[in-house]
Amino acid sequence: MYEQLEIHYEGQTEFVATDQQVKPLRLFVTCPAGLEAGADVRVSISTFHSYSRKWTLADPFVEGGEGVVVIGHGLARDWTEMTRGGDGPAGGGLVGRPVNELYLCTIQVTKSLSAGARLVFPFGVVPSPHAGISGALQVRVRRPEAEVFEKVGDPIPLSNVPGPLTRLEGRVSATADAQGKRRVVVFATDDHLNPIPSYRGTVNLQADGEIAGLPSEVEIGADGRGVVEGVEVQANGPVRITARDVERGLEAQSGPTQVVGERGHYFGGIHFHTRLSVDGDREPRAAYAYARDFLNLDVIAMTDHAPIGPGWAECLAVNEEFYEPGRFVTIPAWESSNAYGHANLYLRTPEVDGGTWHWKPELCPSEVAWDEDVVMVPHHPNCGQPIEYGKHREVMGKTFYWSQYHWEFPNKRARLVEIVQGRGNFEADALDEYWGIRLGELGASVQDAFAQGWRLGFVAGTDNHQGHPTQNPGGYVGMTCFRATELTREAVWQAMDQRWTYATSGVPIVCDYAVNGVRSGAEGALAEGEQVHFSASLHGTAPIERVEIIANEECVWQDAPNAWDVEIDGAELPAPEGAWAYYYLRLRQKDGHRAWLSPVWLDRE
Repeated sequence: MYEQLEIHYEGQTEFVATDQQVKPLRLFVTCPAGLEAGADVRVSISTFHSYSRKWTLADPFVEGGEGVVVIGHGLARDWTEMTRGGDGPAGGGLVGRPVNELYLCTIQVTKSLSAGARLVFPFGVVPSPHAGISGALQVRVRRPEAEVFEKVGDPIPLSNVPGPLTRLEGRVSATADAQGKRRVVVFATDDHLNPIPSYRGTVNLQADGEIAGLPSEVEIGADGRGVVEGVEVQANGPVRITARDVERGLEAQSGPTQVVGERGHYFGGIHFHTRLSVDGDREPRAAYAYARDFLNLDVIAMTDHAPIGPGWAECLAVNEEFYEPGRFVTIPAWESSNAYGHANLYLRTPEVDGGTWHWKPELCPSEVAWDEDVVMVPHHPNCGQPIEYGKHREVMGKTFYWSQYHWEFPNKRARLVEIVQGRGNFEADALDEYWGIRLGELGASVQDAFAQGWRLGFVAGTDNHQGHPTQNPGGYVGMTCFRATELTREAVWQAMDQRWTYATSGVPIVCDYAVNGVRSGAEGALAEGEQVHFSASLHGTAPIERVEIIANEECVWQDAPNAWDVEIDGAELPAPEGAWAYYYLRLRQKDGHRAWLSPVWLDRE
C-alpha cells in the first residue's frame, strides 16, 4: 500500500535570501489504494531548518475522497518550543530527533482514506537570510502498531540563493606571510552580505600608502571574486586599499594592514555552527571555504553542539583537510551547551582528550576537568534564565533552556571569555546601547567574573547557526584577533592559552596595547609608589570616535580622537586602590563597530 503513495509539491524550490516574505508551499500525498486508519504520516525538513527560518502550518486536510486525519504534532510556536524535549515538532524538538532533520508535522489517520484521496499539507516559510544552504523535504509513513517510519517518495530539494547585488567588499591580509606578502580579495554581496557568484567586471584598486605588487585593477573571476596575491606593504604605517566598481557606482575600503611587529594580527571566526549541530545549517566544507576564499580570514573554528560519533569524526576531518600552515589555520572545537552555562572548547591538536564525550549537560562547563591542551571559553554568560544551581529541571521548557553562567566554579582551562557575539556585548551587567550591552542584569557579566577573581582574555564570536562565520544578516559580527607569532595551529592555540587575543564586533581593527610595558592579556607587578601608564596603537576600519580604559568596572580614562589611526604613549592611569586591578581598552568607531582589548592585570608587590 505504501509503495503506491505519490508525493507532489507546489511552490518554490529556490528561495531568495533577501526576500523575507512568507512563501506558501503545499505538499500532497496521494493514496491510490487508500490509507488505513491508525497510520501516521510525517513531513520533515533536512538542514533547512535553523531558527532564522519561520515555518508555518495550516491544518492538514483530505481532498478528493473520504477520510479523517488529526494533527498529532504541529510546528513549534517559537524557538523555545523547539528546544523542549517533549513538546517540539513530533514530540522531538531538538532532543530525541535525528541530527539535521526537523519534524515539521506528524498527522494520524483516524478514519481510513478512500482510494484516490490525498492529504494536503499547507506550509509557509520565511527563507533564511543566508544563502548557500540547501535541504530537502521528506515524507515518511508509519504503519499502525509499527515503531519505524518508512520513507515515501523522493526528497524534494530546496535551496537559498543571494539577492540583488548592492555592496562591494574588499579584504586584505592584516599581517604578511613568511615572505612578506599579502592577499587582497574583492567580491560583491547582497544586502545580507551573501556573495554574488555571478558577479563579473573590473574593479579599480588604490592604496593610501606605499605598496608594491598591487595592480590598478582586478578582473572578477568565474566564482565572483577578484584575487591579488603577493602584495607587499612598504610603508611604515598602516595601509588601506580602496576598491571601486565604477560601472555600478560601488566602493569598499579594506581594513588596515599591520605595522611590522613581533606578533601578527591574525583575524578569525571561532564561534559558529553548521549542519553538524542539531539546530544548524550549511555544509562544514562550504563554511570553511567561504571563510578562506571570500572573507580572507586567517583562522577558523566551527563550534557545533557536541557532535557525537560520525559528526565529531567529520568535524576533525574537515579541520585537517582545510588546515594550511602559513595561510589558513583551523582549530578543532565544539560547544558544550549546558544547563548552567555554555562554553566552547578549543583543542590544541585533534588527538587531545577533549572531544564531545566530555559533554555533561546537567553541569556548568567549569565543573569539568578539561585536559591541559584544551582552552575553555564561556560565552553569552549574562543571558538566559536566572536558575539557581540544582534547580534547572524546574524551569526546563518554560523559557531559555540554559541559565546565566555560574562563575562560582573555578577552572584553570578557562583562559578566555567571549565578550561579544551576535546577541551583543556581555562585559557589564547594566544595559548600555552605546557599547552594545543588550542583555544582562543577571550578575554574570565579564566584569562580574573579574570581580570574583577570574582572569580571562577576550575573544568574539557570532553564534551564527547557518555556517557563516563573523556574519549575521546585514552586518559583520564577532571577529577575534590572535596575536600569534606565526600562522600555525600551535602558535594560534598558544595565543589563546596565553590570552594574546582581543575581540571586535566583526571587522579587522588592528590594535596593540600595554600597561606599564605589560602586553594585553598578561599580568605584571606594581612596586610601592610606582605610577601606572599605558600605550596603545589603534588603527580602525572607520574613524575611531571614542577610546576608554576600564579598570575594576570604572572608566578611568577616555578620549574622543575622531581619527582613523590613534597613537597613545605614556598616558597616566590611577593605581589600584586594593591589591590588584585589571585594565582593558575598549573603542568605538563612528560606524558603530567596536573592539575590546584583553586586560592587563597589575598586582601590588
